[in-house]
Amino acid sequence: MKDAYTFDKDEAGLDVSYQKQFNAYKNIMDRLHLEYRIVRADTGVMGGLLSEEFQALAPLGEDILVLCDDCGLSSNIEVCAAKPELASVEDTLEELTLVETPNSRTIEEVVDFLHRDVKKFVKTLIYNIDGTPVAVMVRGDRDVNEVKLRKLYGAANVELADPETVVKVTNADIGFAGPVGIGCELIMDEEVSHMYNFVTGANKTGYHYTGVNQRDFTAAKVADLRNIQDGDICPVCGGRVHFAHGIEVGNTFKLGTKYAKALDLQYLDSNNQLQYVWMGSYGIGPARAMAALAEQNVDENGINWPKDLAPYQVAIVIISMKDEQQVAIANKLHDELQAAGIEVILDDREERPGVKFKDMELIGIPYRITVGRGVKDGKVELKPRIGESVEVSIEDAVNEVKKLF
Repeated sequence: MKDAYTFDKDEAGLDVSYQKQFNAYKNIMDRLHLEYRIVRADTGVMGGLLSEEFQALAPLGEDILVLCDDCGLSSNIEVCAAKPELASVEDTLEELTLVETPNSRTIEEVVDFLHRDVKKFVKTLIYNIDGTPVAVMVRGDRDVNEVKLRKLYGAANVELADPETVVKVTNADIGFAGPVGIGCELIMDEEVSHMYNFVTGANKTGYHYTGVNQRDFTAAKVADLRNIQDGDICPVCGGRVHFAHGIEVGNTFKLGTKYAKALDLQYLDSNNQLQYVWMGSYGIGPARAMAALAEQNVDENGINWPKDLAPYQVAIVIISMKDEQQVAIANKLHDELQAAGIEVILDDREERPGVKFKDMELIGIPYRITVGRGVKDGKVELKPRIGESVEVSIEDAVNEVKKLF
């Protein structure tokens, strides 16, 4: 990692410093030819006012990005707001009914047993939030967003409760937790507040409730607590979002005064008053960026590096090392290209041509000059790594390459 920090006298100064670093990182990503997105992210343990991530798009990326093509939304799934899907209003509220559901603990098992739409189910998960058990309700096909949960409580630690705690607050085995009569604080995702006549665990082993409605329990908090899902409504424009995977290659933070206060880092202002310093933090991963670039440009033959990032820009391959004319011309072209500022490698190994060609493709040399039998006619072959080869005269070869760069 390359790390940097800025120190300013106030928030306005931090904004200026932050924007300079942000623009520098953006220029780096553009010059690397990375396909990337800048996304809002959770400040996490770093804390502060703002975190933005530079995410290189790649199917193997560890982060899930939420994107909207209509409005340009780019967000890490951890912090992306999720608009509730409103259930159809039902005029008749069913009676709360205890139903035996033997051997049905998971949502999938209960859905199969009761033959109902998964959107009519609510799952209740027990979390340990800074040492206190809290029951969290989300629709059956949704997942709890632990970052949102942590922010809701301003908590330092959020994790699923251990089995002993779950049994204690539900008086039942794991898999039967529900809101009715739960023995701890209960909160629910906003989407659940719009549901009618749904199914929940009954806090009794082997049983669930049907016909559950808002009147049957009391939630201490109602908030956006779930992960947005691929195809959900965009929280900004109302369009539809889609997911992509990303590799984080850079991050910028507005730390504000968090660490200045922790370190008692102050300065005397123009009025001779002590003020806290405003800080920014910035990190970029050169090694990660190169790995992401390789991931984005890989094909069945190796890596197809952008021409100004490849280890060499041109490879000169000699077909026959026994042909003195080929060797002489190849060396001459090598020296002329090098003198012209072109990064060039000369493959003069005693290998078959096919091996040499494959190796140059494997390591991603953008252009190859093949020096072979054509030298007798004053010709060499110029070929891009992807594309068709052309014959050029030996005299024009260097100029033709220079045009490419």
